Amino acid sequence: MGAPVKKTTRNSRRPHRGRSTSPVRSYAEYTTRLAAGAKSVVIDADPENWLDLGHIPNQVQVKIIGQTCAGIAGGSIAAAGRCFVQASNHARVTAYEHAHIEAFDDSTVDARGKSYVVGTDNARIRAEDNAIVFAHSHCHVQANGQTLVAATDTTTVRMDGDAHVRASSGVHITGPGQHGNLTIESHPIYRLAKHLNL
Repeated sequence: MGAPVKKTTRNSRRPHRGRSTSPVRSYAEYTTRLAAGAKSVVIDADPENWLDLGHIPNQVQVKIIGQTCAGIAGGSIAAAGRCFVQASNHARVTAYEHAHIEAFDDSTVDARGKSYVVGTDNARIRAEDNAIVFAHSHCHVQANGQTLVAATDTTTVRMDGDAHVRASSGVHITGPGQHGNLTIESHPIYRLAKHLNL
């Protein structure tokens, strides 16, 4: 019998193709990662540099963190930290922590933590935890947890849990929480912003 064959081992620390190794800091780095076939990209950019990310490809997971400021025109993105996102053209945003989101054009936002969402133009917003939502111009809001909502125009709000809603008289309110934590006001967005010292 011959000597035992020594097994060769692969270096398991080598990054897998498609997995980003560190956050990108600019739009140029972002496009370079996408061109290299990355399937997951984390962006942590200087807040002074606005990133117009366009339509996020369906097969790519993009997350912005820190104080990154970005706009997306379709696709989906996750936002955490104290970042800012403008979403349009049916985009989807999942917001955590203190992220600030402006949603337009039938965009959808899942707001968690203490994120802030301003919705207009048929945006759909599902808010929970301690999220704060300002909704107008045909928005649809589902408010759960300790969410605070200010709604006006022809917005629709479904109240669940302990959500608190300030609404103008034209807002359509539904849900089991509508009898306990609902206030009808003439200027609900202004009043909630003043209450929060914004």
